Amino acid sequence: MPPDPVAAGRRPEPGAPVDGRRRRWAGRARALGDAARRHARRLWAGAQPALRRLWWTEESATPVTTVDRRQPEQLVVPAQGQVYVFGVRATYTWSSENARPELFGWYVDCFQPQATQRLHRLAVRCAAEVPPHRPRDLLAALTAALAAHDPPPWAYARGDVTFTCEPDVTVHLDERVRRLLQPYWEQRITLECERDLARRRAEYAQEHHRHAPTPPDATEPERPAERAAPRPAPPRRGPRPDAPAEMFMPLNPLLPPPTPRPAPGQRSHPTPPHPPPQKPDP
Repeated sequence: MPPDPVAAGRRPEPGAPVDGRRRRWAGRARALGDAARRHARRLWAGAQPALRRLWWTEESATPVTTVDRRQPEQLVVPAQGQVYVFGVRATYTWSSENARPELFGWYVDCFQPQATQRLHRLAVRCAAEVPPHRPRDLLAALTAALAAHDPPPWAYARGDVTFTCEPDVTVHLDERVRRLLQPYWEQRITLECERDLARRRAEYAQEHHRHAPTPPDATEPERPAERAAPRPAPPRRGPRPDAPAEMFMPLNPLLPPPTPRPAPGQRSHPTPPHPPPQKPDP
């Protein structure tokens, strides 16, 4: 009997006889495979909507504006006469909509020297004709020059990345000029305080005089109609009948004075008793 190729682990040759058991198992496996494929197709068709909702979709990127403020060291510009200087301090506001946040600081470091040089050149031009004790005039001239010749915000670009810069400028006095102006300003502040105090006192006195009653004029003759009518005296109330003052009779004799006490060693003399007072006849 030849050996069974299935038992030996080999595939049967085509055309070799297959027993009935193997035929039944092959038909059953084929049926199960067809059923599994149909079931898998139904599951895949039902899972498609859920899988489409879970798929990753690349949405359009929303532009985000990144803002940073830098305040470098102040700029020193010579004033009129080239003896004293002004201190120009600026705060730069940098913003960009298409710069990556991790590279934003690197771009700002690249553009910051250009913006500083741009402002310094304009400040030197404006401070050449301004006296060293007038920082307000320099600030007004620098603001007008920025608005007329180089209006902010300033634009900077590097490749596809664009930046805008807007400076905020303040002007400070030279320390030597500050020491020279300090006594003048102290005296001016003192005079202004005294002037305000005198003005307040005058206002308070005027308000007090407005609310105070006006005294009558002694030189103007008093009119008869304006004379106040004499107020009638209130009736005098007498004592009650049972009061002690009503029971006192002024016709009764007064009591005798008290007897003087004898000196030590002397004998006192008895004093005869006085008769009781008698009431007068009605």
